[in-house]
Amino acid sequence: MLLGDLHEPVNAAIHDGLAGEAARRDVRLLLTTGRGRRALERTALEDLLDLRLDGVVLTGPRITATEIGRAAAGSAVTVVGRALRSAGADCVTGDDSAAVDQAIGHLTSLGHRRIACLDLGSRPSPLRRACEAALGGTAVLTDPDEPWRAPDPPTAVLALGDTTGTAALTALLRAGRNVPGDVSLIVHGDPPGARSAGVTTTAPPPQELGRLAMAALLDRIHDAPAKARRLTVPPRLTERGTTGPVRR
Repeated sequence: MLLGDLHEPVNAAIHDGLAGEAARRDVRLLLTTGRGRRALERTALEDLLDLRLDGVVLTGPRITATEIGRAAAGSAVTVVGRALRSAGADCVTGDDSAAVDQAIGHLTSLGHRRIACLDLGSRPSPLRRACEAALGGTAVLTDPDEPWRAPDPPTAVLALGDTTGTAALTALLRAGRNVPGDVSLIVHGDPPGARSAGVTTTAPPPQELGRLAMAALLDRIHDAPAKARRLTVPPRLTERGTTGPVRR
């Protein structure tokens, strides 16, 4: 298993799903990481392939589709969290559009009409386009303090990713906003402490992503299906204490 970035919290849960399925099917799982840098990820993948492994799972890879395709030509490869069309590798992803629609639908059902999307990750989130489409072309914000300087601030926020969710909650509290009394918050992802802090989240279950990825990889190793498979895991909205009806 090659992690694009060990510091992404969701990767730990994906690893748990991979490891559980590997243990169930009596397979050894080795772990390395690219430390969030494309060059190091490329080197790590070359080192893995030199070991003549039966297969490789790439989680959130940053290398190019061409490089993944070359790896898949000599070894079974499954990619988690990134959709590829012609790399010859199986892909397991969440349904980004469904996650955004689910979050926006939940907020509108609570009466919210002024909804902002925030994205503060080191790379633009793949959900940006889905957010802009769902909100009628509204631009995704990249400054957590920006919404609260507007004359008509949003009554709800969808934060794209674990890091953005933490920053959004901090910015809300710093601005003196009550959550969810003044502003409702949904985080796409499952940041550490979300359950204990009562944060509403929407995301595909990460352990299920890992389980399906390992199952797809082992099926390819043993049965070698002709076509690469595209597996999509639907999101799950977990309502907790950061969302509520809009204040009239």
